[in-house]
Amino acid sequence: MAQSQSPTNQGYGETGKRMAGELATGVKSCVCIITSCTANEAQTAAGITKSADTGLDLVDADSVKSSTTTVANDTVELDHKFTAVTGDTVLGFGILNDDDDVLFMICCFAASVVLAASDTLTIEGKQQYKLGA
Repeated sequence: MAQSQSPTNQGYGETGKRMAGELATGVKSCVCIITSCTANEAQTAAGITKSADTGLDLVDADSVKSSTTTVANDTVELDHKFTAVTGDTVLGFGILNDDDDVLFMICCFAASVVLAASDTLTIEGKQQYKLGA
């Protein structure tokens, strides 16, 4: 399925603070987004509408690790399998920090994904850190 995704200004700032040893938190949580989804750097954690379905709402990811896109460990990768409890229409997902107030990355699907009770949605969010496109 086609999708658009973007790192966010909040994520850049949190990463800079973490690398400088300042008070910051790392990539940890994910959530399914409903109502509207726009993948751009201006998105914030407060600006997304999170699913209220207890299987699609804000949770700690199944795994967070570094991976390689261009050079060793230049990418943070988050993987998670959501399982809908009551069901919802999902437009994308967000990747957040430990205390869920910084949106590191947003991914918006090209079309809505309608999930019924017990349906699963497996996501993989990747954010590469490098200069330029």
